[in-house]
Amino acid sequence: MIGIKDVAGYLPPQEVRNADVADALGFKPGFLENKVGVQRRRVAAPDESTSDMCELAFADLVARRPEARDVGLLLLCTQNPDYKLPHTSSVLQHRLGLPKSMLAFDVSLGCSGYVATLVTAKALMHELGIERSLVFTCDPYTKVLAPDDKSTVPLFSDGASVTLIERGAPLQIGRGTFGNDGSLFETLIIPGSGTARKPGETEQPLRMDGRNIFAMLKNEVPESIRECVAANGYTMDDVESFVFHQASAWLLKTLCADLKLPPERVPSNLESVGNTVSSSIPLLLADMFATNAPPPRVMLLSGFGVGLAWASVVLTRA
Repeated sequence: MIGIKDVAGYLPPQEVRNADVADALGFKPGFLENKVGVQRRRVAAPDESTSDMCELAFADLVARRPEARDVGLLLLCTQNPDYKLPHTSSVLQHRLGLPKSMLAFDVSLGCSGYVATLVTAKALMHELGIERSLVFTCDPYTKVLAPDDKSTVPLFSDGASVTLIERGAPLQIGRGTFGNDGSLFETLIIPGSGTARKPGETEQPLRMDGRNIFAMLKNEVPESIRECVAANGYTMDDVESFVFHQASAWLLKTLCADLKLPPERVPSNLESVGNTVSSSIPLLLADMFATNAPPPRVMLLSGFGVGLAWASVVLTRA
């Protein structure tokens, strides 16, 4: 079986607290805490790139897992790479001193990306006979936000993670369920940022329509989660921990209510970390690994957002 051996993360040192956001954007007292659910956000330095943050996450991992340098696969989940080309995973392979005899590529997914990349790594390891792989996540959204956008600035935060995946690792990766609704691709978008840019158009900041995300969360995600649990031979009661993408307090409360989940089964670091896009789930896992306590026997990971896309997978402790 193929599973997760360890998870490490990196958060930039600069913090932005609610008082700063409220003063700058004119929010009423208590709104950010109660509706958004974020108290503190991390912001990458102006000269801090995606590969910089991934390298610092890897330094934390390799300090306790030196075998992480001996890998045959490197996947990086990001929609904000160092360059349009080459792929940032190639930059990382060089900067980290990893073997040349490896497969390395980027995965352009957002909030659902960690789960999808995890399952992709497992499938490639199985097909190609790879013993060990690395899955990185990093999406520094603060670099693509409009500083006066009330819908995005209070929510998003920067961070990076790296997951070490091995054959025989104790936290086995099970079956996943996935979905994608491209008809709503403009829900989260950076207009004018690629080859679809029209003549004379300039790249704009990230734009988000929270109504479509809420509709996806209500109409698609709960059923996909139930299907994932059943596909792995479990019931919802068997799952000890539900590790969700840290979207916002409002969305997490809605999802938990729809699934009838008590707070003690749904860990969260949203208040202190914010929404780090594809890094939110692995940063939660890194917190769980850091306690040195055995992970839950059965847990479910689920990410949902930009695309619009959603993805869930079950992890089982051997």
